Amino acid sequence: MVSRVQMSAENSRNGKGEMSSVAIETLGCKLNHYESLGIEAALRRRGFVSGKLKDAEVVIVNSCAVTAEAVRQSFQVVRRARRRNPAARVFLAGCAVMAEPDRCLELDGVEACFGNRGKAELAEWVGKPAEASKHPVLVQLSGELPIGTLRADIERGRQRVELKVQDGCNSFCRYCIIPYLRGRCRSLPQEEVLGECRKLAAAGFREIVLTGIHLGRYGDDLGAGESLTGLLRKLVERFPQLRFRLGSLQPHEITPEIIELLQTPDNPVCEHLHLSLQAGSDRVLSAMGRPYRKAAIESLFRRLAQGGESIRLGADFIVGFPAEDEAAFHETLELVADSGLSYLHVFPYSPRVGTVAASWPDRVPGTLKKARAGRLTELGEKKRKLFCDGQVGKRLSVLLEKRLENEMEDGAWIGHSRNYLPVLVPDDGKIGAGEVVTVEAVSWDGRRILSRLLLS
Repeated sequence: MVSRVQMSAENSRNGKGEMSSVAIETLGCKLNHYESLGIEAALRRRGFVSGKLKDAEVVIVNSCAVTAEAVRQSFQVVRRARRRNPAARVFLAGCAVMAEPDRCLELDGVEACFGNRGKAELAEWVGKPAEASKHPVLVQLSGELPIGTLRADIERGRQRVELKVQDGCNSFCRYCIIPYLRGRCRSLPQEEVLGECRKLAAAGFREIVLTGIHLGRYGDDLGAGESLTGLLRKLVERFPQLRFRLGSLQPHEITPEIIELLQTPDNPVCEHLHLSLQAGSDRVLSAMGRPYRKAAIESLFRRLAQGGESIRLGADFIVGFPAEDEAAFHETLELVADSGLSYLHVFPYSPRVGTVAASWPDRVPGTLKKARAGRLTELGEKKRKLFCDGQVGKRLSVLLEKRLENEMEDGAWIGHSRNYLPVLVPDDGKIGAGEVVTVEAVSWDGRRILSRLLLS
């Protein structure tokens, strides 16, 4: 999926005396999207305006390399930009540059390619006159972008915002290239996190999504017992009026205190958890180098189930890893079937050059990987329907985000519940964006909850 950043500005001019326009195309994780907003903010301060891919004078592609397919898609967006807008200055940034620098040098019509650390220099580079070169220039092939740089500007008109509190990873799982692309763990100091939240609350935001590459290791580099649990404790204490949503966590990183926060009704931490599980077989988890086993996953599921059915659980899984035989895959299917998971993100294993597992024989044929991914995805859809149907008749607290026209006779609002269900809310003419309303879930139409508005 590719997202596009919208910008505004006041003073930068092109050769025609017009303000120069930039289109930013973003692939990959939430951190990438946050950093694109930071790049946008830096460009806005230099006077650039928003443009569309087809006619912007500058196109920036913020890339992803978590899989070979993500790299392919990143380069595809570059080629699309060159095809649709051959006069544009094109720049490529991010993980695909880190993973495939030699291929980047072969890209036609790209002025410069920036590693993750180089993103901090991108706005300055774009502000300079174009440089004629047969091959792209490579800038800062380092993954360690300082944690406090590229902070996104406050965007009025939005109700939910992501806040990057952590970057990098020290785990070096045998299939994963991310530590090589993003560098070691780095955490935004607690007081700076609190300061950012104060600004966001003052700007009218109602929900903040805490995000990082390895969010569960927040604070490891800060010393003095700093941790994600401690940060959440402070956020709940200081900002009881906000909603906080957690990014992806591993099972062993979820402390009893985090579970208590998830299970406590109407506290600031939303009852939604996305788990980085990857497999349900000890054989596969061990081969991957994951620091937990199936028993830890099942134990977490049992503890979370004690909070009732309101907590929404999702998970990432990789299928077709070299250690995954048919028996191991069935273990994963059984784990999911017996769990309270309500949605899955399923990825066929993609060998990444530079990782330990890349040199192993790829024992699972592509057709079998695809078939297993299909079976697990189908099970995930059944779990999604089961959970969403189970919400019918319940009261949900919904943050209104956008008014949709022609959805119903008098229009409707779309928003998300605390457990991250998309909810359609009828417009009574009195509610508006940014409000939190109470609704009763009426039905699930396969995409969202349909609801009726209740008096608060």
